[in-house]
Amino acid sequence: MNYPRIRAAVTATLASLSACASAASVSAPSTEWTQLAGNYDYLADQQTGQPAGDIVGVGNNAGFFTTFNDNGSASATDGTLGFRLRLDAAGGNDKNPSFDRVAWVGVDADGNGSVDAFLGLGNQGNSSSLGIYAPGSSANTSPNTTSIAASASFSYAIGASNYNYRAVDYLTDGGTSNDATTATSGDADYYLSFLVPFNDLVSYLATKNINISDQSPLRYVVATSTQHNSLNQDLGGVNGGINSTSTWTELGGFSQTTNAMGTVVPEPSAFAIGASLLLLGALRRRRD
Repeated sequence: MNYPRIRAAVTATLASLSACASAASVSAPSTEWTQLAGNYDYLADQQTGQPAGDIVGVGNNAGFFTTFNDNGSASATDGTLGFRLRLDAAGGNDKNPSFDRVAWVGVDADGNGSVDAFLGLGNQGNSSSLGIYAPGSSANTSPNTTSIAASASFSYAIGASNYNYRAVDYLTDGGTSNDATTATSGDADYYLSFLVPFNDLVSYLATKNINISDQSPLRYVVATSTQHNSLNQDLGGVNGGINSTSTWTELGGFSQTTNAMGTVVPEPSAFAIGASLLLLGALRRRRD
C-alpha cells in the first residue's frame, strides 16, 4: 500500500473540506459556530447542585461548539481556536449574571485516549484567568486519573475579543428553545465562549513530541469546576462519574473527532480503505 500517496489524498480532502469552514467572533450567533455533536443534557448530573455549572444541550439545542479563524494566513499552525459551552443557568445574580467558576476543554491530540492539554477559563471572585494548562502527572485517561497543573503554560488577558458570556437566544442562535432542560424551565441557558491562539497550543504540544496543524484530528473532553486544578463539577457528555475509573473513551466523554476548523475527521482506517479503493480503481483503469 502506498501510504505517502494515501496521506497526500487525505490531506488534500481535508483541506478542501476545511476551506468551507467559517470563523466566528466570540460573541457571534451559534449558527456561525460549528456544533460538536453529543448528548450534554444529563440533567442534575453535576456534583455541586449548581445549575450554572451544569453543561447541557442535545440535538438542535447543542451544548458544545468550536470555531477557528486562520487570520488570513497560509500557515497551518497559527490562527485562533475557540470553544462555546452551554450552561443550564446564569451564574452571579439576577442583576449581574456572570460566569463564576472554571470551564475546561481537554484536548486529545494524538488519539491515544489521554488528555494532552487543557484550555481553561476561570472567573472566581476577583481572579480571572484564561490559558493553556498541562495535564497532571497521572495517566489522564479517566476522570479519576485526570488532573490539571496549577499554573498555565500560556496565559492571556481576558477581554471582549476572546471572552463572552450571554444568554442563549434561539431566534438568532438556532435550535428550538432558550432552555434545553425542560425539567428546569423558566430560566434561559447561558453560553460561555472563549478563544485562544492556536499556535500556542501547537507549541505546547510540541514539547510533548505531539506535532499538529489545523488539519490534524483532535477530540475533546469538556468540564466545569469550582477550582483550577481538577474536574470536580460537571463532565460534558458523561452522566456523572467525576471519580470514575472507566476511561474517557468508555464513558463516551470524548467529542467527535474533528480538525481545528471543526471539520469531522473520519476514522483513519476508513480514510485508508477509501483511498486504497480509489488507487486500485485508477490502476485498474490504466491496465484496461
